[in-house]
Amino acid sequence: MNIYDYNVSDTKIKLYLKQLLTALPPLTGIIAAGMSNGYSAILLPQLKTISSNDSESLSESADTDHFGVLTVDQESWIAAAAVLPIAPGCWTGGFVADRLGRRTSLMLLYPIFLVGWLSIGLANSVQTLIASRLLTGYCIGIQASIFPIYVSETSDPLLRGVLLGAVGLTLSVGALACHAMGTWLNWRTTAYICAVLPIISWITCIFSRESPMWLLGKGKIEEAKRSWIFLRGERTLEEFSLLETTRLMEISEKRTRKRSILRSFVKTWSSRYFLKPLGIVCLYFFVVQFAGANMMTFYCVEMLADISGQTYAYLITLIIDVIRLTFGIIMCVLLKTCRRRVMTFVSGFGVAVTLLSLSACLTFDIGRPWIPVILLVTYVALLPLGLTPIPWLLCGELFPRKFRGLGSGLTSGFGFTCFFVVIKTMPAMIELIKPEGTFAIYGSVALIGTSALYFVLPETKNKTLQEIQISFNKKSHKPKIQDVDVPFHEYDPSEENKKLNKEMQNDE
Repeated sequence: MNIYDYNVSDTKIKLYLKQLLTALPPLTGIIAAGMSNGYSAILLPQLKTISSNDSESLSESADTDHFGVLTVDQESWIAAAAVLPIAPGCWTGGFVADRLGRRTSLMLLYPIFLVGWLSIGLANSVQTLIASRLLTGYCIGIQASIFPIYVSETSDPLLRGVLLGAVGLTLSVGALACHAMGTWLNWRTTAYICAVLPIISWITCIFSRESPMWLLGKGKIEEAKRSWIFLRGERTLEEFSLLETTRLMEISEKRTRKRSILRSFVKTWSSRYFLKPLGIVCLYFFVVQFAGANMMTFYCVEMLADISGQTYAYLITLIIDVIRLTFGIIMCVLLKTCRRRVMTFVSGFGVAVTLLSLSACLTFDIGRPWIPVILLVTYVALLPLGLTPIPWLLCGELFPRKFRGLGSGLTSGFGFTCFFVVIKTMPAMIELIKPEGTFAIYGSVALIGTSALYFVLPETKNKTLQEIQISFNKKSHKPKIQDVDVPFHEYDPSEENKKLNKEMQNDE
């Protein structure tokens, strides 16, 4: 290797570090989102202990916490309140990100996120607690729709998959940290510590750069070029020139053909480059949520107390969190070596078999308490290997640039709507059809949904965003596109890509 090769390698490392710095603020914010998801698992048992005065260890807070005896409905609302506004937040986030910019939107968001956590710590009634959880949930929704857009537009294709797939890992870090703190600390103290994360996100956001693709879309060409060089280097300016040419063609098209809002709406909702990704990602989110992907995070302690007894509930919760985190790290490695489809099917069918087996064990009272616990641990380990991270990755990969804000907002909003329905209905399902019936339903959804994904999910590993769009061209041969990986350094704006640009403009 000569000196020039060393310089190239050194430059790539520096560029990757800059891209990591740009992704760090939203990733830190997602850790705070994971803490919000896991917070109800430590909050509800502590509120029950306070109301019944069963624990002397929390007697200090008994004089200041006047929540009374919580009903099942109140418990479900406290847990689900952080999920209900996420869908509206996603729709808002897509709009704000397109209007104000990705980085600017995040910088405006994190102070509000901070207020939400502080309000939880200061809450003195169930109503205030629910309202504070609603505020944090709304912030999580806004961030959820901005994150895949921002990361996909500021990272190299070779790094993009790992960063987008890191959602599951960072959520696991947040849940583990929250459960660990809640095991030994009062729920108010835990909330105050969680409030530190939005501060860190805001500070790191100061040192990141705005998305060059957003700047280009707003006509700020010089600023976009500077941001591109900072993030991707001068060696990739050919790709930037192609994007600039595409943008100029779009502007020229708009000047020569003015269109009403209704016409734009109809064209968007009739474009295959919008509808196909929308349908695929919504299906994926539906499968993930109704396979119960987040039920353990929200109700882990109480569920384990029902299955294995109260004695080891908190300990097993922490073990499950560590396992979830460990397999989240493994997932980041697998994203560099394994195809998205393979990861999806191993995770999806594995989850289905595990849940149905767990249902059978509980129904026929087989191997209690340890076999059900082992199956739960296996279930938690399988989720981050595909089902949990990949739909977020697809939000940033499948949609064309002009549909990315709308598409990411709609799909993530749909996912969180399903998320809310699952979290809100699970306590009633446990009470009505018992855990065994609940797990049977979730396992059946995982089995049927993963089977459906087998026929519609495209392969995106190591493909540029332009190449991914070709897979939605109805004249393309889908198997060939899915089975061939094109490294980024071999990418060339071929005639097929130019044809695609023309078709997408006509599709408008």
